[in-house]
Parts: sequence; structure tokens; C-alpha cells
Amino acid sequence: MQKFKGILLCACYFLSTTFNAAAQLVPIESYTPKDGLVNSRVKKILQDSKGQLYFLTFGGASIYDGARFTNFTKSDGLAADVVNDAIEMGQDSIWIATNNKVLNYLSKGAIQTIKPTDGFSPIINSFCKTNNGMLFMAADEGLFTFANNKFKKIPFFKNGKEINVEFLNDIISVDDYLIIITDPIAGINRAQIILYNINEEKIIDNMEYIACSSYQNLEKEIWLTTNNGILIIDKQKLIHGKIVLNPVPTKYKVLKNKKPNALFFDSNKNLWIADGGGMMKIDSSGNIKILNSNNGLNNNRVLGFFEDREALLWLITENYGLQKLVHNNIEIINCPFKNCANTITTTTNASNLFYYNINEKSIAIQNDLGLKFIPFVNIENGAFNITVTNQHIYLNNNRLIYHFYSHELNNLKIKPTLIYKDSTNKIAGSIIDKNGIVTFLSNNNLISFINEKKYYIYKINYFFDEASIDSKGRIWIASRANELYVLKPSFEKPDRYLQLIKDFSKDAKLVAPRSITVDKADNIWVGTRDNGLYCFKVNEKLQLTLVKHLTKKEGLTENFITWLFCDKAGVIWAGTSSGLDKIIYEKGNCIVDNVTKSNNLYPFIVKIIEDNTHHILAIAQQGSLLKIGAAQKTDSLFIPHFYISSIKAGNKYFAFTNDIQQFSYKENNIFFKLASPSFYNEKQIKYSYSLNENNTTNWTELTANAEISFANLSPGNYQLQLKVEYPAARYLPKIIFYSFTINPPYWQTWWFRLIISLLAVYLLFIIIKNYYKRKLEKQKNILEKKQILEKERTRIAADIHDDLGAGLSTIRFLSEKVKRNSFSDVTKNDAEKIVTNSNELVQKMNELIWAMNEKNDTLADLIFYTRSYAAEYAEENNIRLHINLPELINTTVISGELRRNVFLTVKEILHNVVKHANAKNIYLNIGTKNNLQIHIKDDGVGFLKDKQQEGNGLLNIDKRIKSMNGTLKIINENGVELIIVIPLK
Repeated sequence: MQKFKGILLCACYFLSTTFNAAAQLVPIESYTPKDGLVNSRVKKILQDSKGQLYFLTFGGASIYDGARFTNFTKSDGLAADVVNDAIEMGQDSIWIATNNKVLNYLSKGAIQTIKPTDGFSPIINSFCKTNNGMLFMAADEGLFTFANNKFKKIPFFKNGKEINVEFLNDIISVDDYLIIITDPIAGINRAQIILYNINEEKIIDNMEYIACSSYQNLEKEIWLTTNNGILIIDKQKLIHGKIVLNPVPTKYKVLKNKKPNALFFDSNKNLWIADGGGMMKIDSSGNIKILNSNNGLNNNRVLGFFEDREALLWLITENYGLQKLVHNNIEIINCPFKNCANTITTTTNASNLFYYNINEKSIAIQNDLGLKFIPFVNIENGAFNITVTNQHIYLNNNRLIYHFYSHELNNLKIKPTLIYKDSTNKIAGSIIDKNGIVTFLSNNNLISFINEKKYYIYKINYFFDEASIDSKGRIWIASRANELYVLKPSFEKPDRYLQLIKDFSKDAKLVAPRSITVDKADNIWVGTRDNGLYCFKVNEKLQLTLVKHLTKKEGLTENFITWLFCDKAGVIWAGTSSGLDKIIYEKGNCIVDNVTKSNNLYPFIVKIIEDNTHHILAIAQQGSLLKIGAAQKTDSLFIPHFYISSIKAGNKYFAFTNDIQQFSYKENNIFFKLASPSFYNEKQIKYSYSLNENNTTNWTELTANAEISFANLSPGNYQLQLKVEYPAARYLPKIIFYSFTINPPYWQTWWFRLIISLLAVYLLFIIIKNYYKRKLEKQKNILEKKQILEKERTRIAADIHDDLGAGLSTIRFLSEKVKRNSFSDVTKNDAEKIVTNSNELVQKMNELIWAMNEKNDTLADLIFYTRSYAAEYAEENNIRLHINLPELINTTVISGELRRNVFLTVKEILHNVVKHANAKNIYLNIGTKNNLQIHIKDDGVGFLKDKQQEGNGLLNIDKRIKSMNGTLKIINENGVELIIVIPLK
């Protein structure tokens, strides 16, 4: 107990010493029209089921989703710019009451107007929905409900008589009752409190009070602000239909005679009171905290409060917009000195806080009893660091270390003793090991004080800023020379107090270390000048493994880690050049909370400690001291919504749908607005997306931009995946999906291509049809001409047969008669010649008629006529004819010209055989397999070789055959063989 003697004496001294509590600053974030708020004069705040906040102002309504303000005014469809109240009636349906006889509602991002069937709408001041779902409206004209698209006024009866009550301001639902508070009537600063029974539809009780406003807390107590101060409606008397006002409980005695503008109970049962001089917070134990413009408020005129689902407190100020109190557990404490404290420390049991200032030359000690200043003398050049154990207090500057005992704190002036001086090295901080030994850190030495006179020096290579002790009592050091090593203190060997266990410099590969701490699991955390924060794990064999490397990319406020501290709960606190970060390391995962950045604070942290109430104290280079308490209670069931708030494709806006959205090819420039209404450091909410086409996934880098745009998307099916991550992993990340289709232009659709294909086929059909039609018409014309020609030939043949034939027959008959009746030989000979020539002419005429007659234009007619002629001609010339014809002769139609040429060719050949060959046999073979084939062979003398090319007979034959596109082959062996092949097509 002796070692606590000095502390107890100090505590007794505190009781008789006058002290002043250090002023405290609370970080507050403001929202004004500069940030997007529609108007600086806010009347009321509400939150919908999506988590969006509605700020109802004297200049319109603002919807805040954490990413942006969406504003609505009279120009957007509101009946008036002054908005009295709003209520959520269903999904995507918000009723908005303006200070006008029109009721608006907001749906699908547009303001609409409710049009009652009778055309009447009251001026609604507030909405109230009871537990059973009944909706009541307090209006200037009275109390109303809404049914069958009409406003129904509820009559007020008292003692069986209807009374008229107007200018209703507020309604509170309590069981089967409505507590209705009226506005002060014009010219009379007095309001009524009315108790109305819903079931009996009558007024049970009422009373008058001046300038009354009301609030119902979590215990369903109704607190009223009146001209007589703050009063509470008696719940027990209320059950029996009586309005009885009671004073506030004893723990709130400070509120006596207070006449605040507004009061509010938060979810932690803290009472907030606002008056013209700022606001007061009274916790459930009766502790008081004052907040005004001196410690954080932008404006002392606080007119109202609102707590959202994340337990964040919003303040409505007069003409200065909104203020948000994010952390009730963060305070900025002014140093107890006129100038900033150079350092702060605490005792081993953290029961006292010690501030030291080099200019004041005194120590400020703070504990539960208050604050005391201890001046001291005899310090050369002052001191900037204080180290306190239960028995010893050390002060040091760059070169000197002073000492005095804790029990000397009751002296009026302390004269510390100089116990160490170093003219070459710079003394920085200090560390207290498990033996209670203080070790000072200097450029090249570790100076361990075994007692106030004896010390041990351990040589090191270079300057280091901080040291830390693990659970085994080992001291870890990271120097600016990129070294990391661990030492073991040994109280049993004071002459060799510190011994090196292992040098990890090569394994760690650090660059510019500046800070170090060891957590409860003995993980080694090393902060650097530019490379963020490293976490190493060391096993029993002293093997070092890097398990985490955190930078700004992983959520740190800055990569310059100025100080590291592990609190009793195992949480890592990282001081940076721009603020304080809280790091929770569990199961290999790190959660980084930007404590100061989320409150718009960016101090340069130089030291961090923990007091006996588990508050974290961080001293800043700029002169302020941050105090961070335990995290405030929040609604554990709250999960932020994540949704697409707006879709713009082309120049059109589209509502979000779970079905696949269809866009035309002209709407392929798509713009999305995202929202996830969480207001805890909402500017640090990060978004990412992946446009998934053909099952490929590629997430973009996380960004605070809550807007996504795509330009010139190709036609196709798309799935947009959207992800949100919350600061400090306050909530689990969320992913939503949105599917849409960019329809191709009509000329790229299947039906258009099908139509084009069918049209092409139809056009091709028309072309082919017309081609064959023209061809058939041409053939028809040729055939008709041919038929006309054939008919003409037939007619000519008939005329020749009838006229010329008759004439030749007459000539032959007369010649025969002259021949018989003439006795002169000359006459007989001449008559014989006339008969012979007449017969030849008749024969030629018959041949000509045969060739001209269209009835003979078949292959069969040609073959049979040729056979008949050949047989008759051979018989007349005493030559034996051998004929071989095909068994089947088709009836292919051939032209008269072809028949004539074929017949004359055969006739010419037979004539040559009779005239020149002296043949006794002629062989005639006719075939019609594919072509007309005529083989004529004789057994005569054949051609003389030198005479074969002479004469016109063969030439004529060759010309005729070529004119028919045929071929002629002559074989001159054992007579002559002629092979004629004539195509029939």
C-alpha cells in the first residue's frame, strides 16, 4: 500500500484545490444549402423505410440518401414551398402536407396531387398513425381522417356538446387516446392540450398552457415544454382519462425553471434539451454535458432533434441548416494549459492523467476528483516528456532526464533531480517494462534506470521513435535504419539488463519505420513513414511472417503512421499525419475505422494512451486532445438498403424494376444513380460495379462516386452487378443485380432480316419468273414464226403439188403420147428425154414437197423416207441394199432444213456409189442412240488417192454435214465407208 501513498495524498489535495474542468469540443458535421439542402430553415425530419431522410423546410422538401440531395419546391409540383409534415403511406408513396389547402404525394420521383372527390383539402400541420393503422391529420380546420378519397372531419364533443377546435398543431397516440396540442391562436400566446378518446369519439379532458410543445420518449412518457417549464403527463392518470402534469424526476433537477425550445430522448435514454444558448445532454445517470458554439455547435439556436436508425443525432438549427452529431463518444478536449500540452501520460493503473507543458513549467494532474496544477523548478531548458510509474516520475528533454517521487506531488513546488545528461544523443520517449523499469529511447542508446541513480545503457545503431512490450515481457524496437529486433530485459542482471534475442531486419524488409506496438496475440505492428502499416506474426521458433499490409488503399487515413497503440481490448489505434484510425484485427481480417476523418477532423497525432475509463486519448500536434469513448449503442437490426435510385437512358428516366428492362438502340447511353442511405461517414461509402456480358465478371475499383454511366452500349443482354462497402466495415457489403437489354435497331432484328430474306426470295422469284417468261415468250414467238413458216411451206408444197405436179404430169402424158404416135426416131428420142426429165422433175418435186411439209418433221419420217428412197434407188440401179434400222425410233421433232440436208447427203452418197464405185452391195446402218448416226459402206472400187479430194460431191457433203454441226469420217478400204454423226439437239 506504501507505493500508493503519494497518489492518495495527491487525491486529498485535490479536495481542497480549486479546479476548472477542461472545455470539450464535439465534432459536428453541418449541412446547408451549399451542400445541397433546399433551404436553411428546416421544420421537421423523418426517415422512410429505405433509410432516406426527408428534410421538410420553409423552402421545399429535400430527400437525402447519403449520396445526394434531391429537392422539391413549388416549381416541381408542391402546392407551397413551406412543408409542414410528411408520412410514408406505402412503398414509393410519401404524402406531403404543405402550408396550403392541397395534399401532395411523391411517387416514382415525381410530385403528384391528391384530388378529393368533393374538392376539399384542409391545411394539414401534422400526421399521426396509430398502432392499429388509423391515420389522423391535425389541421388548421380541425382533426381529419381520409377515406373513400375524401377528408372526413372528426367532430369534438365535450359533455354531450359539440365544440369547435381549430389550429391543431400536433397529435400523439397513446393506446386508445389522442393527445392533441393546438397552435397559439393569432394574438393569444396560449395553446390547448386535448385528450381525445378514439373509441368514444369525444374529448375526455383538456387544459390550457402557454407555448406548448411535446415529445414522447421510449417509455411512452409524454414530456411537455410550457411557460411553466418542463412537465410530464402522468401516465396513470391518463389511463383514467385525466390530464395531470408532473414535474421532472429528481435526477433532472437541473431542468427546473428551464424553458427549452425542444427536448428529445435518444435510443440510449439520454435527454437532450435545446434553448437559445445551445443544448444540454443529460444521461440516464444524471451526468450533464453542455454543447454550444464554444465547443462545436455552429449555431446555438437549436430548434429540434432527430435520431436516425443508426443512432446518429441530427440537430435543426435556426437559419443554419442541419448539424449531425456522428459520435457522441468523441470529444475534443482543450488542454488545461494556456498553450498545448507537450505530452500526456497515465499511471500504471491509469487512475491519473498527467499533462505537461514546457512553457508552463508545471504538471497538470486530472482524475475523478478534478484537475490540479503542480508547478516545479530547477529544469534546465524545460522538458517535453513525462513518464510516471507508481513511485517515480521522470521528466526529460533532448539531453536531460530528471526524477522525483510520486509522494512529492503534495509539495507546493517540486525540485526534480537531474539524473542523466547526454550531450551527443537526442532523448525521445520512454517505455515501462514488466519489471517497472523505465527505459528511455535516444538516438543510439537505450537507457534503463534500475533506480534513480543506477542505469544501464544498451547501444543501438540508429534513432527510433517508439518501442513496445509483448506478453512475454520482450521489448520490440523498429529503428529508422529499417531495423527490427527484440530484446529481453533481465532484472536479475542489472549490469546487462537488456539482451538482444534476435534481429529481424532482413526478414521484415521495412522501409522508414516510425512506430511500433504489440497486440494481445503478440502480433507485431509496425508503422512507416510512407508505406502504411505492417503486421507480423512470430512463432515459438522466432520465425517472422508478414500477415497484413495496410495502406490508404485498404482504408487507412494516411500512409504516414506516427504512433501505434494497442488498448486493453486488443484494438489497434493508429495515429497518422492526418488523423486517428481504429483497427480491429480478427481471424485474419482487418476492419479500419477512420475515427477522425469521419468527423471531418484531420489532426497530426503524436501520442496515444488509454485512461482508466477505457477512453482513448490522442494528443495532436496542432494543440488539441481527442477523447474517444466506447462506441455508442446502435440499432443492431439496422441494415442499410442498397438500390438504384435513378435510371436515365437517352433522354428518358425509367423506374427501377426487377424484371429485365428493355431499352431501344437509341437509349444505349445509360446513367445510373446509386444510393445506400447510411449516414455514418456517408462520404466514405464505396461503390463498385461489374457489367456482366457473356458470363464474364470484372469488378471496377471501389470509389465514393455513386453514379455510373455507360456510353454506346452494343445491342445485347446485360447484367449489371452493383456492390457497396461501408466505412469501417460497419455493415456487411451488399450486392444487387439489374438486368437490362439493349434492343437492336429494326434493321438488325430477326424479323426484319426474315422479311428482307423473304423479299429477296420473292424478288429473285420474280426475276427468274420474268426471265423464263420472256424466254418462253421468245420461244413462243419463234415457234409461232416457225409454225407460220411451216404452214407457208406446207401451202407452197401443196401449191407445187397441185399446180406444178399437174403440169409435169400433163407434160409427161403428152410426151408419152407423142412418143407412141411418132414415126420419127428423132421425135421419139426427144419425147423420151422429155419423159425422163419429167419423171426426174416429178421426183425432185416430191422430195421438195416432202422436205417442206411440216407433217414430216420427225426423226422417224426422215429415217423411213430415206430407207424408202435408198431401196428404190438401189433397185433401179441393180445394186443390192442392206439396211439396218434401230428397233425403236423416237418421234423427236426435227426441222425441215435438217431433214432436207440429211436426205440430200444420203442421196448424194448413194448417187456417188452408183456413179463411181461399181459396187454390187450397199450397207446402210442408221442409229439414234444419242445422235443421228448414218453408216454407208459399199464394196466398190473406192476412191483413187489422188482423186479423193477432187470433185464437188464430197465437198457438198462435207458442207452440208458441217452446217448441221455434224462430223464426217471417210474410210477408203475395200470400198468406201462414210460415218456421219449429226446432233439432234
